[in-house]
Amino acid sequence: MKSVYISTLLVLTLAAFADVYAADSTLSVTCEGDDVGADVLVNGKFKGECPVDVLVSEGTLKLKVQKKIDASNTRIFEQEIRMGDNVIKTVEVSLGASQKNAEGKQESVQSGLEQTEAKKGALLSVACKIDDIDAEVFVDDQLKGVCPLDVQVPEGAVKLRVQKKVDAFNDRIFEQAFRVGDGAIKKIEVQLGAAQLNAAGKQREPEQVEAKKGMFKDCPNCPEMIVIPAGSFDMGSQDNEVGRGVDEVPAHRVTLPSFALGKTEVTRSQYAAFVGETKHNAGTCWAVNESGWVEERVGRNSGDFGFRKDLVGDSEFDNRPVACVDWFDAQAYVQWLSKKTGKNYRLPTEAEWEYAARAGTTTAFYWGNDVGRNNANCSDCGHKWDGSVTPWEGAQAAPVGSFQPNAFGLYDMLGNVWEWTEDTYHNNYKGAPTDGSAWVQKISGNDRSVGRVIRGGSWKYTSKFMRSAYRIGNEEIKRYEYKVGFRIARTLP
Repeated sequence: MKSVYISTLLVLTLAAFADVYAADSTLSVTCEGDDVGADVLVNGKFKGECPVDVLVSEGTLKLKVQKKIDASNTRIFEQEIRMGDNVIKTVEVSLGASQKNAEGKQESVQSGLEQTEAKKGALLSVACKIDDIDAEVFVDDQLKGVCPLDVQVPEGAVKLRVQKKVDAFNDRIFEQAFRVGDGAIKKIEVQLGAAQLNAAGKQREPEQVEAKKGMFKDCPNCPEMIVIPAGSFDMGSQDNEVGRGVDEVPAHRVTLPSFALGKTEVTRSQYAAFVGETKHNAGTCWAVNESGWVEERVGRNSGDFGFRKDLVGDSEFDNRPVACVDWFDAQAYVQWLSKKTGKNYRLPTEAEWEYAARAGTTTAFYWGNDVGRNNANCSDCGHKWDGSVTPWEGAQAAPVGSFQPNAFGLYDMLGNVWEWTEDTYHNNYKGAPTDGSAWVQKISGNDRSVGRVIRGGSWKYTSKFMRSAYRIGNEEIKRYEYKVGFRIARTLP
């Protein structure tokens, strides 16, 4: 008898395991507020109370979540879902308005016809570009899941909204209204727009009047900002530009909203205020000293930022651009500045940077196609910081604002130090955004980071690296690079 019991138990156990392994995807159903505790049914079978994770088979399934209001009324959410192999599908449920359940139905023939009509609909297939994957998909203001997504919608007019959070105050959004027919499959390829203020951003204190035009500062130690007007430009280089690279094509039209950009690169003294207040670990740096020699400098965490405390006259370097900052250092600085001021500071996108650098020009440099003399700080730019005036004065970064600004009033957009941008590096512009937003390639697992784009050239490089269109990728963690700094951007209302 005992052996029969064990055999029976083994058969039941194996059957249970077979059922688990047949269901090789996870459906995660979540509810909020009053909808917690609602019954979750998959293909008509009760699976538990919301929130719940359910193992399901690959293919199409019908999800139903319902919660009884009283003896006659129930609130219901229904959706058909396609499941892939070995994936986790998350559905955030928002139950609909109360409707009559089986016990409460006393409908006329006409209402029955209306219900039949209501069942008519179409399949809406929403696809996103790689950078927009996982954006939230709303149909008629109801969250249906994340992109990419196939969702059943009623026949008639439908409002689609797809949005993805950029930060606490900004979202990128796609919105479109359209009509769908009975039984049709409507395919929508989504491209999210530029960042715009969300509800939290709109509830912040009113922006300064100066933020709408001209120049402004949000705090005494904040960099001075220039408002860049909205506009369009051709990003990249033209066929006849000398020195053009294969990663500068195809040239493409980009249209941007207004934003603000630092009048100069972030200086050592401005960065010092950040490190002094936050105790951010700024590390050490191989930097250029007063004689033009490269040496390892310590004491960056005590306010020096690249120069030893025992060197006399360090204060004269406070107005030089900070260098030896990696991409994460720059991000930490803008996050600190955002928290300090309540404004949305960030790194510029690559498109914003080139648009601002060109300032309406189409030539290699914003002053023309020839580098000339004394227009910027590079190794062949012909100025007193290039090491050619005297044998004892070596090449180094110049104080910010030492040369003529471009038409937008921005200094040192070309030369002095390389500047970090938000974008990851791509080999060309095929598929690049046309709205000025950042183009960020996602990586996962053991994939190697593609690096972030730096722009503008530096005092150490020749002018061919300083063209407005020139671009190069740099490792995010490359802090020891004493030729790289950054300037900041700010989203405007």
